[in-house]
Parts: sequence; C-alpha cells; structure tokens
Amino acid sequence: MSRRPILTALLTTLLAACQQSAPVPASATPDAADAGSVDTQPAAADSSTNVLPVKKPSATDVPMPGTTAVSTTTVGAAGFGALHFGMNRSAAEHAAGSVFNAPVQSSGCQQMRRAGQPDIAYLFEDGKLQRIDVRTPGVLADGGGHVGLSIDEIRTLYAGKLTEQPHKYVQGGHYLKIAGANGSGVIFETDAAGKVTSFRAGIAPALDYLEGCS
Repeated sequence: MSRRPILTALLTTLLAACQQSAPVPASATPDAADAGSVDTQPAAADSSTNVLPVKKPSATDVPMPGTTAVSTTTVGAAGFGALHFGMNRSAAEHAAGSVFNAPVQSSGCQQMRRAGQPDIAYLFEDGKLQRIDVRTPGVLADGGGHVGLSIDEIRTLYAGKLTEQPHKYVQGGHYLKIAGANGSGVIFETDAAGKVTSFRAGIAPALDYLEGCS
C-alpha cells in the first residue's frame, strides 16, 4: 500500500483539529463603533414594588413659623380648605385634623388657635366657626391677596370688587372689603404706609367685628 494516501489523510485530520481549537478572531467581538447597535438599557423595574407613596397635603396645611413657604389652600368667604364657616367645634376640629386651644363653651365669642399656627385665629360664636383672622404672609386669601402686599396691589387684584374705609385705630390705614354672598367676605387691613398687616374672612356679623371677640 502507498504511503502517500496515508500521509494525506493524517494531514487532513490534523488540520481539521487545529481549525476547531483556534481562538475566535477579535473581529467577532463588537467594537466601539458597533456599541450603539447593542441594547444596553437595563430591564424596566417592577413598578408595583418601586412606587413611592405620594403624600397629599392636608386641606389646611400652613407653613410653620419662621418659614417662607406659602400655603396653596386659600382663606375665603367659604372658609379655609376643609374648614367651613358654620361648623361646630367638633366638626371643625375633625376637618382640621387638630384641636383648638380653648375650653369648650356653647355660647359667647371665642378666638382660638391651633398648634403651629400662632398667626391664625379662629373665631367661634355660639359654638360655630364664624371667622378666620390671618397675620402671616404664608397664607393666601381667595384671589391671591396676602399679608405684606401694598394697598395698590390689593386694588389691582380685586379691581371692581373693593369697598374702602379708613382704619379706626391706625391713622392713614384702611379696611378693604370684598363682599361675598349672604354676608360673607374678606377684609384686608393696611397700616399707614399702605401695607397689608392682616386680613380676615368670615360671615356677618362676626366678619365686621373690629376687635374680634374683645
């Protein structure tokens, strides 16, 4: 038997084995130029386990003393958020989510406050919420008025809705009233320089008391 066919067969077998064990060429791995075609985005997170709870603000959230934040809930002819004029004390405390700092009485006039709100007074008459007085720039009245604005800014905000009277106790000051339905309304008070120092909202006759309960 000739040796040439045997040698040829051996060489063919060795060549095939070498080709199977040869390393993959570098070109088989995507280079930087091809990186844009590869999907590198991470898998979407399971929203059912990663959603953070959203805290809804209380209807009567107001800034704590010393802060500059402005409450998005306004004080107006109807009340203050979930607090409505005409509510008894129990209903008002439930709506506010906190208690008032005065003893309970069923008759007469009381001005009360809530913890953290030294510049907001709640006037109850004969056991019913009748008026809210505000002395902080952090709380807005319906329409955008607030403590610290000038009298001209109030006139602009409430053009055609205001009635003005001289202040009884501050020479050069004013009362600026926006009347609502059924004796309700908002009254801004200014100092001699024409700056709003306070405002109140409520229903008659309590709205027009100049000294609150005193």
